[in-house]
Amino acid sequence: MDTQKRLQEIEAEDEKLRAILDEKEKVWWDAKRAKATGENPVFADDYQEYLKMREPEVKRLCELDREQRMIMPYELKKLPDYGDVMPLKDFLNCVKSGGFIDYDGFGYYVKDNQESDIMIHPSDLHYKAIRKDFDTIIWFNR
Repeated sequence: MDTQKRLQEIEAEDEKLRAILDEKEKVWWDAKRAKATGENPVFADDYQEYLKMREPEVKRLCELDREQRMIMPYELKKLPDYGDVMPLKDFLNCVKSGGFIDYDGFGYYVKDNQESDIMIHPSDLHYKAIRKDFDTIIWFNR
């Protein structure tokens, strides 16, 4: 499949999913207001229920984000003076041993000593969504 066409499809699906989430958000808050005024709410006033309501769209958005980052072209810019530059192999080994999780921060792929605009997350390893055209990253702790 043509990469540019697939990127456009991903963007279109992303927009649709975000619109669905916006509508679900509206319904959720309307239900909370209804409960506050004594009307019957659509959903229980429970954060876990809220997360469950959003789960299908959020899961799909994450899948699309990983796919997009795997195929998108990249732009390079000068590396910042902060952040930890490391070989991709070292980063992945650290992820495997539990040294980095998504909550810890994020990184960007590096090529020719320049930072790309493609993010990398520790969880990408779990999904086998690691770019093979890079061998270095820059990591930013929270």
